[in-house]
Amino acid sequence: MLNHGSKKNGYTLVEVLVVVTIMGVLSSMGVAGLHGAVVNSRMKDVSLNTAAFLERMANEANRMSKRLCVKMANDTEQELQVFFSNDCNNLESAEIFETFTIESPARFGCNDVDLAVFSGTDWAQHGALFIPRLGLSAAPSEGYVCMQYGTSSVYGLVEKTRDNNMLVPRWRSGSYWDKL
Repeated sequence: MLNHGSKKNGYTLVEVLVVVTIMGVLSSMGVAGLHGAVVNSRMKDVSLNTAAFLERMANEANRMSKRLCVKMANDTEQELQVFFSNDCNNLESAEIFETFTIESPARFGCNDVDLAVFSGTDWAQHGALFIPRLGLSAAPSEGYVCMQYGTSSVYGLVEKTRDNNMLVPRWRSGSYWDKL
């Protein structure tokens, strides 16, 4: 006589469903963590690229012995424009020297973050006049450019202080600004 009930050859439907459910939960947690890492990496890149662009504009101002004004474009929050100008408040007739664009959804300007810890003005909003100087950076002595990733709480910033001759890129995802 054959006994068919004592041997089991495979998995039951309930066992397969439990394994698939566990895999789905674990993969959804991984995807959410991966999305956060991608956003953080993009803002770090935007900060580093903006700092490099501003350093290059400081070098160009010194090389050409001309004043350059760096200011956010009027029609978009993704562009910084560089003008040949002696005054960042009067740019109607100024010639555009160069444009720097960041990828959407990153944009210049920061909402809902306290920027009082940084000295100087927001260069993107108010403009920054890069004045040629021998042996020093042409960048203004104080100021910053702040960037935000869409409406998230991930920020990038490039800062120039009086006691530092360099532009310092920063990044913020939590409650403090981290130097890059």
